[in-house]
Amino acid sequence: MALAFLENVKEVTTLILFISCVIYRRQLKLTKWKRKLTKGEMAMYLITSITIPIYALAYLMIMFGVELS
Repeated sequence: MALAFLENVKEVTTLILFISCVIYRRQLKLTKWKRKLTKGEMAMYLITSITIPIYALAYLMIMFGVELS
């Protein structure tokens, strides 16, 4: 029972991290329209732009039980 609870907590925290990543990317995109991004902001913008679709695909593959041979 404790293991199932911990797995649920892990899923919720992963979802919260994903949502905060999407919100942060949106904020960086809005900032990019107003001014030039700093090097650190540009790095985070690129990292989040690449990571979000990869995470979404991996999550869907796990959810639907797709196995890579």
